[in-house]
Order: sequence, then C-alpha cells, then structure tokens
Amino acid sequence: MKRTGLHILLVAGLLSVTACNDTQKNGAKDAADSLAAKADTLGNNIKEGAEKMADKVDNAFHGTPDSNFVVKASLDNAKDIRLLQAGWDNGTDKELKAHAKMMIADHKKLATNLKGYATKKGYVLPDSDMGKADDELATLSRKTKGKDWDKEWTDALRKSHKDAIDMFEDSQNGVKDQELRDVIAATLPTLRSHLEMMKGLQDKLAK
Repeated sequence: MKRTGLHILLVAGLLSVTACNDTQKNGAKDAADSLAAKADTLGNNIKEGAEKMADKVDNAFHGTPDSNFVVKASLDNAKDIRLLQAGWDNGTDKELKAHAKMMIADHKKLATNLKGYATKKGYVLPDSDMGKADDELATLSRKTKGKDWDKEWTDALRKSHKDAIDMFEDSQNGVKDQELRDVIAATLPTLRSHLEMMKGLQDKLAK
C-alpha cells in the first residue's frame, strides 16, 4: 500500500510537471504567435503607408507642369540632402566636410521653400527622396573611407547638381505660376555655386 501510494504521488507529480510544461509551452507559443501577428500588422501598415505615399506622388506627377516640377524638385532635393549628410558624416577632406555642411543648410532651406509653396497650392509632396539616393549611397558604402570615397562622393554631387540646374533652367519657361518662377530664379544661383564648389573639389582631389 505504501508503495502504491508513493507511486500514485510520483505519477501525480509527473502529471503536474507535464501540465506545467505544457502550459509554459502554450504560453510561449501564444506569445510568439502574438508577436508574429503584430509584426505582420506592422509590416502591412508600413507597406500600405508606402503605397499610399507612392500613389499620392504618382497623382501629383500627372497634374500640371507646376505640380510636376515641385514634386520632382522636392525628390531630387531630398536625395541631395541624404548625399550631403553622408559627406558630412563620412568625408575625410576638410574642405569637403565644410562644403557639405554649408550645402545641407542651403538644401534644407530649399526644402522649406518648396514645402511652403506646395502647401499653399495644395500639392502633395513626398516625405523623403523615395529611395533616389540609394544607389549612390550603396556605391559609396563599398568604398574605403579616404580619398577614394571623397572622390566618389564629389563626382556624385557634381552630377546631381548639374542635373538639378538643367531641370530648373528647363522649367523656367515651362511652369505657369510666376511665384514658382521666382522660386526657381532665386534657387539657381545657389545650385550653380554648389556645382562650382564640386568642380573645384574634384580638381583638388585629382592631384
């Protein structure tokens, strides 16, 4: 009888431990499932947000020449800000870093001007460069920091500013609103100044 009683107690104890383990496993599984569900929801929300923003930008590009220019200029300007920040963060040449810091301030001012104009006119602008700087930044990431990195960065910024100047000049007579023409006219000297800085920096780094 004593052995039987002890046997019963042992079995009961094992069952209790097993039940406890099962409960813990179920609790862990539930927690994991909950986290997975939250991750899926977050991923879907991010995807939906990106799709909505892309739709808004796409709609803006199918508007007037004025709205198309403002959206394109905003995207390119946001791209330049990302590249300029990379120069400030990772450049090794002192002149490069000084130029990057100064140009960041100029491009942020342009971003403010474009956003103010867009708000006034009811245009929707993207919140970022929509990945336009990704390729250039990926190329830079493969360069060892130093003169080679500085050269690659300077080449990218020279091209970017040359493209921006061409777009602004081409749009001077294409946009309809005089206020927007004034924004373009006021911005061009700054972009040309930046381009000359990059040309000078290229010459210096080539030596």
